Amino acid sequence: MTNAALGGIGGDELRTSIAAFYRRSIDEVYRYFHRATAGNCRLSEDLTQETFMACVRAAHSGTTDATTMPWIMGVARHKLIDHYRRSSREERKLSLVWGGSDETVDGDFDVTEGEALTALTKLGPLHRLVLVLRYLDDMTVGEVAAAIDRSVQATESLLVRARRSLEQLVKEAHDGI
Repeated sequence: MTNAALGGIGGDELRTSIAAFYRRSIDEVYRYFHRATAGNCRLSEDLTQETFMACVRAAHSGTTDATTMPWIMGVARHKLIDHYRRSSREERKLSLVWGGSDETVDGDFDVTEGEALTALTKLGPLHRLVLVLRYLDDMTVGEVAAAIDRSVQATESLLVRARRSLEQLVKEAHDGI
């Protein structure tokens, strides 16, 4: 759809043109994500959906090139970059729970992001809360202390116990394998 073809059309015509563009371009957008994510189908589907949602929002807001291949592929590239930035940021934050980016627990095994998240869900609510606030939400110990209405010293102790509990849960999961 060219800039001139999209400009000035209303409700039903806009929906029809977006639907037609979607049918013409979904395979190419999905293939782009499928290659870029090393065949991760679920992620490719999610990113494709986000890309076409951006297309719909842009078309409804009057962006006239929202239904062109160069525009949609540009959006797709940005969605992919955003995904990897978010993933990298979350990975760095989770690694802080272990006290370093590449540390192992007790030197016996590497901890994956999935294992850390699974173990995190098994913690008690207070331990889970302080770890999430401190390491995932990037709050300082003082901010965590204020949020849970405890002293900084008590919060530091709580964080140490929470990390030990988390490490123990991961170790138990590995020992059970």
